Amino acid sequence: MTNIVVVGDVIGAGASTVAVGIAQLAVDNQLSVSLRRFGSDDRASVDAQNFSELLLDGIDTGTGAPSSTVELADSPGDVCVIEVSSKDEGELLDNLPESKIIYVQGSESNGRADASLTIRNRNFVDENFSLGEDRLLAAPTVGDLISATDSAVLTRSVIGEREICEHVVIGAISHDPADDYFGRFDRKAVVVRAEKVDLGLAALLSGAQCLILTGGHEPSPYLLDRASASRDTTVILSPNSTATTAKNLEGTFGKSPFSHSDKARRIKELIAQKVDLDKQKELFL
Repeated sequence: MTNIVVVGDVIGAGASTVAVGIAQLAVDNQLSVSLRRFGSDDRASVDAQNFSELLLDGIDTGTGAPSSTVELADSPGDVCVIEVSSKDEGELLDNLPESKIIYVQGSESNGRADASLTIRNRNFVDENFSLGEDRLLAAPTVGDLISATDSAVLTRSVIGEREICEHVVIGAISHDPADDYFGRFDRKAVVVRAEKVDLGLAALLSGAQCLILTGGHEPSPYLLDRASASRDTTVILSPNSTATTAKNLEGTFGKSPFSHSDKARRIKELIAQKVDLDKQKELFL
């Protein structure tokens, strides 16, 4: 079995993202694959849980808890992709000394000579093996939007808080914003004042993943009934004004945990564009 250890030089460099993409590339190379997280801190627990919820074809993503070195030594499959923090990698490599290392560079470091592959994140868009900005990868989930705006959930869609929102759209003053405005954006959260029932209904009609009502006022029961009946849109109520709510949403892009199968498929595509087939085969041997 080939063990591939993915480690970032800084927190948030994108090691989880790269680990998922590498695991999928291994599947594309006709290999059986396991994907694991090693470590003992809270971040390791969150990453392991996120991996287990991805439900990726051909990849054993574990039980949702970080793996021990004993468990990793017995991991199923031809390839085991293991994400680890720089703090814990020494312990991991002491126990799995023949591992290949993928180094995810997110800062102006000097790199590392023992890496089989270095992948640079969006800060290095003009260099080899550099992953550029991508709206889907940066997009927050509905759960992220709820947390950022301190909102109460009024109704949930079928997918709920794991739904991705690639766009945040502020409700315009228009006679019919559904097609002309809201409808132009896929995978969106729409922000409108709670008393603007017409704009809220237009957001539902346009297929918004999340409707953020602002101002703290109780919305129309009719609006909530429509949302509950379709279960296509999660409706949340922010206690703040539209302007404050929009400001609170600014920091959500690029910080969402990697926990969605659509993001997983996208990162595989981006890595495949940078890592040719010969390099992939060399990595997985």
